[in-house]
Amino acid sequence: MPIYEWQCGGGHSFEVLAAASVANKRRRCPSCGAKSARVVSTFAIHGGAPIATASERAAAREVDVTSLKLPNFARLCGMDDYSATRMAAHKVGRGSEFDDKMATRKERQAVSGQPPKKTAASHKPKHSH
Repeated sequence: MPIYEWQCGGGHSFEVLAAASVANKRRRCPSCGAKSARVVSTFAIHGGAPIATASERAAAREVDVTSLKLPNFARLCGMDDYSATRMAAHKVGRGSEFDDKMATRKERQAVSGQPPKKTAASHKPKHSH
């Protein structure tokens, strides 16, 4: 059964799950009891990636941006882990947060006298084109 949208004279709108055979029947507004008329409903057609819900977006914000992973198939040839994580952060709109956190870590290491960590960027790719 389709969902139909109704609106009363008082401006309230509501939806009704009804069979097509009774869709044109006048309905009373559940809020104020006034007579209501069926209105043209809007709908969305979506294709492609799924749309995240508000709770999924909130959970994604709680994930440490420096621990995001880029799938191997999305990596460019010779891309190291740091660059892949940075790219993943930029893809989800948190690139500046990633850059800020990594700069803070680097500053802390310099202050504490720890040598900078070696990255895989200095290594050559295992294959050639």
